Amino acid sequence: MFNIWFGKNETTDLRLSETEKSGNGKSSVDRSEQYWKRLSGQAAPAGTEQNNRKPAKPPNPPAFEEIYQTAAVKPPKLAYGIEKVVEMANSAHLAGMSPELKRRALLMALDAAKTDVGEVLNDVVTRQRALKEYEESYLEKVKQFEAAESEQNRLQKAELERITAQFQARMDASLAEVERWQEGFREWLKSKQHEVQRLTEAAALFVPPEKTEEEDRSGKITPIGQWAGGAYR
Repeated sequence: MFNIWFGKNETTDLRLSETEKSGNGKSSVDRSEQYWKRLSGQAAPAGTEQNNRKPAKPPNPPAFEEIYQTAAVKPPKLAYGIEKVVEMANSAHLAGMSPELKRRALLMALDAAKTDVGEVLNDVVTRQRALKEYEESYLEKVKQFEAAESEQNRLQKAELERITAQFQARMDASLAEVERWQEGFREWLKSKQHEVQRLTEAAALFVPPEKTEEEDRSGKITPIGQWAGGAYR
């Protein structure tokens, strides 16, 4: 009977108070308007300045007795309720007794106090119900906070992708500009080669053919600039 009513693995429930439910459930984002302007060259996205606040703290659950007393259905007021039974079960007078002897001793004490076991068990059920209600309320609060944070993260991710795409476009444009400069330089090198060839062919007209043959036989080539400087008489 005790195993049925008490249970071996009771879930600790936490019911949120109305004060705790009044939170807005939003997280803080440590960004300033100046940061966004410096990063993207634009004004901060709407609502950014509102997120510059301290992180939201998790609820601080009250003591279990407060949970019991603020529940929709409060535990019955008994001189020998479950709290008293717990106290007696942990008494030094019952230490070392087997579970069966301890059970009989507790039943004798309740009988002497004219307390029905059913009232004690009803006390347990009422307290478990209060804990369950608090647990459901606490879980709902956590889910609301999680949903708010997920939405905030979604908006921040979208903004981050927008800024990333903006900077990627700037980088691509910069690389394309560098490539245009390099292509211009390569085109100039081609025209420079044509210019050098044109000048060389024109200067070659002033070199005597016999001198050229003589230089060819010796294996030496006199630069055009040397002929132009008066080395050839």
